[in-house]
Amino acid sequence: MDADAYRERNKFYKASIMSISFNLFTPKDINKVLAIEQLAYKYPWNKRQFTQSLANQNTLAHLILNDNKIVGYSIALHTPDFTDLLNICIHPDYHHQGLGGQLFNHLLTLSEIHTVFIEVRVSNYNALFFYEKLGFEVINMRKKYYSNGEDAKILRFTTID
Repeated sequence: MDADAYRERNKFYKASIMSISFNLFTPKDINKVLAIEQLAYKYPWNKRQFTQSLANQNTLAHLILNDNKIVGYSIALHTPDFTDLLNICIHPDYHHQGLGGQLFNHLLTLSEIHTVFIEVRVSNYNALFFYEKLGFEVINMRKKYYSNGEDAKILRFTTID
């Protein structure tokens, strides 16, 4: 699926609402991102997880900003064959405004990614709905994937050249 078809299909673009920009996510941003993570997730990442992810040379990490204020971020591990989306998050005050879709599209276009995988808690209905709207499909399950024993759904997004 090309970028234009993706945008048309998903209708995640509300460009006139905000002054949106993107930036690289660097270690100096961790504390601001950590605050958003704590607000957004029942099982948030900790500072060490962010630090370790950013230290990996294969990590793609981006911020989405509204009027130069960080409102979301994504972290993905890129390999030659696919990309594993490790974390994507939008501040709860900015949910349902198309920012998650814009951030995902930014990741796709910058890195020329063709296949993306993500694991999602089976209980995370909002995330599953979000990824379905983006065009991800459930391809498998990981039993007892999370530390609390919860299963994960494995989702895949594939672009078509």
